[in-house]
Amino acid sequence: MKDIHQLFREFIVECEYARKLRPETTRGYRAVFQLFLKVMPEITDIAALTPDMLNEFFRRIETRPRKVGKQIRSGVKKSTIKTQWSKLNVFFEWLCKRNYMIESPLKHIKAPRPNYDDFRRLEDSQINKIYSSVVRCSASPLIIRRDTLMVSLLLFCGIRKGEFISLQVKDIDLIKNEITIRAETSKSKKTRVLTMHPTLILHLKDYLKERKSLKTELLIVSSKKDEGLTRHGLKHWVKSLIVRSGVRFHLHQFRHTFACKLCEANVNVFKVQKLMGHTEIAMTMRYARSMRTEDMTEDIGKISI
Repeated sequence: MKDIHQLFREFIVECEYARKLRPETTRGYRAVFQLFLKVMPEITDIAALTPDMLNEFFRRIETRPRKVGKQIRSGVKKSTIKTQWSKLNVFFEWLCKRNYMIESPLKHIKAPRPNYDDFRRLEDSQINKIYSSVVRCSASPLIIRRDTLMVSLLLFCGIRKGEFISLQVKDIDLIKNEITIRAETSKSKKTRVLTMHPTLILHLKDYLKERKSLKTELLIVSSKKDEGLTRHGLKHWVKSLIVRSGVRFHLHQFRHTFACKLCEANVNVFKVQKLMGHTEIAMTMRYARSMRTEDMTEDIGKISI
């Protein structure tokens, strides 16, 4: 009988090569599975995957102490539990299809329904601080132009992290003022073309002039080598910008901001869906949680009876 580690490796191979899932997706499966085995070391074979053991896993996740910065905390968000439930269930359903299990141990355990009521967009004042810190603190003309473009790309295109670092110079069309997000880099596996905002065009032209001597085909370059910015480099860039600007943010907040700015400009939600690259409108609606009722005073005034 194959052990659970071997079966998971087979599952990942299918995800990577047969189903052609994005690296980010398989990374997420690996991370949750590794956490599961770390928290539940007594589970070594399929027979141990029972509803009671899965309930015990969620109990341990909720109560175990963990170090966050310099503090020791316990407890996790509903959204975190939902993510872990979903990713584990994909693996369990795969086991069922391969006849290793009769049914998923999560079949009769409902995932929590997160309350997406947090405010995740960036305020205009925060965006201004981020732009200012780029100009004030960057080390060279190339890095000033690069960092300014990076902020503008995230803000005016709302693209995902994987799409962002995979952009190539050939994806830019300055004649049509368009930027192409290729299917192979997109979560939806569909190509989409975005019209560039005038501010983005300006910053893009300045950057391309500054980096014209570089040979890498990737648009966003490393600060140290003639090659593209890596995921690690992007993570370091965010941390550095937080310190320099005084604004605590994460990269995905730019995507929320992009969606909210479109909605505030009365762009049809189906158009927002296309621009965001969502396959389902329900996903687009989640981003609307960053819109506040206090910002809709003028809309209420438009009511006519």
